Amino acid sequence: MIKQVFLALILSAIAGTIYAEQPDPCAGMTSFALTQCRNDQQKLQEQQLEQQQQQLQQQLQQQQERQKQLNEQQRQIQDQLENIRLQNEILRKQLEQEKAANQAAQRPATDYPKSPEIKSWKLDNPWFGTDYAKTEFAMRYAKQLSKERPDLSGRAYLDAISVKVNEAFSAKK
Repeated sequence: MIKQVFLALILSAIAGTIYAEQPDPCAGMTSFALTQCRNDQQKLQEQQLEQQQQQLQQQLQQQQERQKQLNEQQRQIQDQLENIRLQNEILRKQLEQEKAANQAAQRPATDYPKSPEIKSWKLDNPWFGTDYAKTEFAMRYAKQLSKERPDLSGRAYLDAISVKVNEAFSAKK
């Protein structure tokens, strides 16, 4: 019961505050003074409204400026993301190229005896597989050449091995 009374008292106080009218500052004045007072009150209210409008316009301009800044930040972030995506794509392609080059380097051309290039090269270099020293030298140089020149392949790769073997063994004789 006390709670209900207390609650009713609080609600009536709030309602009274909400519905209370401001006292009329012009009350009790004569007609000329009353007209002048009301005109002054109206001008004051207009000034207050004008100030409120200016404040609202300033707030609106600030919000618009903030929105422009946010849009610019978002555009910059999108540009950065696009740059990162492009860099990732470039790096992925480079990685694929390096992987292909490494795979080619790990498989010297001499590992494919069935290829026509190898058969032709072996006919031109009969020492391969019969002369142990030259064959071992060729195999070691093939690995080194694959690392130094991963772009070199096929017959050009095999011919570079032959040239090196001939240089090395003709100097020894």
